Amino acid sequence: MTNPKIKLCFAALFFASSPLAFCEIDFVRDVKPILEHNCVSCHREDNAKGKIRLDTKAAAFAGDEVIVPGKPEDSSLYWTTTLPSDDDIAMPPIKNEDKDYPLTKFEKNILSDWIKEGAEWPDEEKLSPLKRLPKQVDFVEHVQPILELNCVACHYEKKVKGKLRLDSFEHAFASETVLVPGEPLDSDLWVLCTLPQDDEMFMPPEGNDPLSATDLFMLRRWIEEGADWPESAKLSPKKKSFTVLGMMPKDLYRELGFSAGKVKGEFSGYRQEIKTSDLNFEMLPIKGGQFTMGSPLDDPNRGKNEFPAHPVKVSDFWMGKHEVTWDEYELWMINLDKDNREYNKIEKSEGDGLADAVTKPTSPYVDMSFGMGKSGYPAICMTQLSAKMYCMWLSARTGKFYRLPTEAEWEYACKAGTETAYSFGNDSKELSNYSWHVRNSRFQYQKIGQKSPNPFGLYDMHGNVWEWVLDQYAPPAKEKPTEVRVNPLIAPNTLYPRAVKGGSWDDGASNHRSAARMGSEEAWKKQDPQIPKSVWYHTDAIFVGFRIVRPREIPTIDEVEKFWPSEEDIKAIPQR
Repeated sequence: MTNPKIKLCFAALFFASSPLAFCEIDFVRDVKPILEHNCVSCHREDNAKGKIRLDTKAAAFAGDEVIVPGKPEDSSLYWTTTLPSDDDIAMPPIKNEDKDYPLTKFEKNILSDWIKEGAEWPDEEKLSPLKRLPKQVDFVEHVQPILELNCVACHYEKKVKGKLRLDSFEHAFASETVLVPGEPLDSDLWVLCTLPQDDEMFMPPEGNDPLSATDLFMLRRWIEEGADWPESAKLSPKKKSFTVLGMMPKDLYRELGFSAGKVKGEFSGYRQEIKTSDLNFEMLPIKGGQFTMGSPLDDPNRGKNEFPAHPVKVSDFWMGKHEVTWDEYELWMINLDKDNREYNKIEKSEGDGLADAVTKPTSPYVDMSFGMGKSGYPAICMTQLSAKMYCMWLSARTGKFYRLPTEAEWEYACKAGTETAYSFGNDSKELSNYSWHVRNSRFQYQKIGQKSPNPFGLYDMHGNVWEWVLDQYAPPAKEKPTEVRVNPLIAPNTLYPRAVKGGSWDDGASNHRSAARMGSEEAWKKQDPQIPKSVWYHTDAIFVGFRIVRPREIPTIDEVEKFWPSEEDIKAIPQR
């Protein structure tokens, strides 16, 4: 089952003082997961503790002592992991013994050998923080789902490829090389999943998704810890539930003929028609520039979730004059777009086919407006994934690249050149002229565009409904960034919390501040009876909607999944 080159590498291990001494370290396979799961959350662009960043090669090598190629003992990235856990500068820090723990011996050896070999770091590899893995890997909770989703379908009682079965303890350990407790590099189960994807021995085989870095990291940890497999655990093949994406973002990008670069034509406002309906909406040009994101630390009214004031620069974009309404949203949500075409006997076009290929939500089991009104009212109760999918559908429907705003873009548009708590000034007594809030909303959302707009001409940026942005919700850093952040985006890597902005009809003045922000939470699905909970609806978030933007600069195809739904969005959703 193992190819000869790997066997030679394994043989060398018997004579090596370090587990990887004779095997070349691969940054993406071996080092990147260690940094993303253990280090990057505290050492990245928007949270650079000790002024150290490990999210890009340039930032990681900016200091003289963090990584010293060839010299692990001189590299603080490594030697701080060898300190006693009660040392003040030991890394990763241990603040809560229930969830914090030192790097394993295996992980330390990887870092040491990688640095010894020259600390090669591909220029294009950018790291994102990932949730720490459990202190102790549990087979049933952490490993069994990986095997059932990726391996068992070809290796169980009804289908025994290569005379290998992985559906029980007895069969998985029948061979001496498939799983070698304590030795990931001697275990074919792990090694074959780390080969180049064009290798004929690579697993899972062609036609299947490779294991994610997190899954590989979890398997490696499990084997290193002894590969404990309860004899009572019986595995069965499970299907991956990624079909929710329908047409993949990169495929739609190609089909629509997008290419990276500035949108041609005049940068001015326009009205977007939706040809399969009588609907249209206005998009306003927002000239980019530098602004102060967050609020001053000495502002006595600032909320605890607001970022400290710091400089940010954003590029040009168009933004919806109003929040997305039910009229617009239901064209996609309940497939009225297709129903309208069929009712009017409109011959199906290529564009119609692309729009239809974007997956629609399951039918809701209740009126998602909860009786507060539909026509002319903002759509509510959608998940961030659902709002992103709507943007993808709208792009297919119109041929223009639409998406959610980043948190920085949203706040830039809300402040509209002002430096005050609200876009109209600092006096919250003026709020009712611009916002629907808990004191004037009659305890429900209201029709869009009834209050005064902000200086950019945008309506309901304060109040009515909170609005989804693209970012993961990140707690504010204790130290504000000193350098100008350019088009920042905290790409989501966990299901909760994700960020919303602007306050709602159910909030007081403090949540309507331009810098106010909030993170989503699982309680927003509390009344959802589906098992597992719906990926489309936040049944209890009757205060959350969204508005759209269109960047003046279209991203590259490799960047598109930052803005449209990606498999990472789906992987963050509980599969069982």
